[in-house]
Amino acid sequence: MLRSSLRHASIYQWVLNDEHCEQFVYPFLDEYVHDPNFDVSSDALETVRVMFTGLVAPSGGGGGGSGGFDGYNDDADTAYEEYKQQMESIAAEFLERKYDPIINDRMNKKCISSNAAYMTRRMSLQLLSTILLNRSNFNVMMRYISSSQNLVTILCLLRDPSPHITLDAFQVFKIFVANPGKPVDVVKILFDNKVKLIKYLTNLHKEREGSDEQYRDEKGLVIATLEGLEMPDSAVDVDES
Repeated sequence: MLRSSLRHASIYQWVLNDEHCEQFVYPFLDEYVHDPNFDVSSDALETVRVMFTGLVAPSGGGGGGSGGFDGYNDDADTAYEEYKQQMESIAAEFLERKYDPIINDRMNKKCISSNAAYMTRRMSLQLLSTILLNRSNFNVMMRYISSSQNLVTILCLLRDPSPHITLDAFQVFKIFVANPGKPVDVVKILFDNKVKLIKYLTNLHKEREGSDEQYRDEKGLVIATLEGLEMPDSAVDVDES
């Protein structure tokens, strides 16, 4: 019921208001997504996805889908795009405003931690990737990939025993590597581990390369970027001192 209500922009914005986070948002990340009942946790994770993206899954028919737009004509398509941008803008502003309690305190420390259930970790990691790759969340993305601690977290997930987790972790890791303005501490971690990383990535999901051209190209670009990575002079000077 809550999730279906979030398709209405006014209700969506009201739920994400600072006054209502404790009642409507935090309990999902603190409790519901960790429920041992799979149906409960997966349903909660889907609600969290809607909360953090503003996009309700299409209910069927037409290209527009969410929010009651059927997408059968140009006017409907235009209306849906405006609606989508409005919802994504609300979500982006919320995530930027609540970055620490949402991303740091709950997503990182609870939802993708080794203590979380497998499906919670996997779906949360997929959601994190979706958030970071959405252009509306540029400020959130830059803050996330500027943290060396976040990089360490993703590197650990990249070595997870589950192939699904490692594939999802790669989708986040590639953003760290692609960042042209990496902070020195992020560069240092990548540089110190680049030989091991290149060797590991070379064989990571190699079986996908024949059928998944995008993955093959992205992995190749990540490896090439790591191969050309150098330590900035400022970091070298600090180490020598």
